[in-house]
Amino acid sequence: MNTNVADIDEAVRIEVCPRPQPDVSGATHGWRVREYEDGGVDHVEVRDGTGRVQLVIAYAAGVFWALHVGFPTARVSLPNWRLKLPEGARATEVYAGARFSLTRFSKGEEAVWCIHPA
Repeated sequence: MNTNVADIDEAVRIEVCPRPQPDVSGATHGWRVREYEDGGVDHVEVRDGTGRVQLVIAYAAGVFWALHVGFPTARVSLPNWRLKLPEGARATEVYAGARFSLTRFSKGEEAVWCIHPA
């Protein structure tokens, strides 16, 4: 396990989620997005075409959280902790709001959701 903060910080900066130029919006792929506020925290919930919750993003005071919902739990690349994207993944922008946009990078069954702050 790497406990060197400098190495970990460098690893975070290396993995960058590119801003996609999707041809179609997420709505055409059956995604349903719901925005709501709870206790001063803004939430964005994404459901697939069957109505199953895929992920919930929470946002407050400039900080994003990926809430653990659904099965399997979605892999979410946060602004402060970037995940590696699937090789050759296709980008679909599923949500674009005032504070951030949300893009799904997928290849087959593998997917990573990426938050882009506004």
